[in-house]
Amino acid sequence: MVIENGKLDIALEQYTLDIEEVKRSIKRFLDYDTDKIICYHGGIYENEIKKSLKAFN
Repeated sequence: MVIENGKLDIALEQYTLDIEEVKRSIKRFLDYDTDKIICYHGGIYENEIKKSLKAFN
């Protein structure tokens, strides 16, 4: 995941080998009470995490 313009997003497809596996992996975060996601590119995301994660599916 990356943070683009203040929003959580999936890395560009050109940087992934299997975008569907990326989406399945991100969906696993919904099982946890997450209050912060630290992205290698983009910093720390703390806004409406569950809502943002659900948007990827």
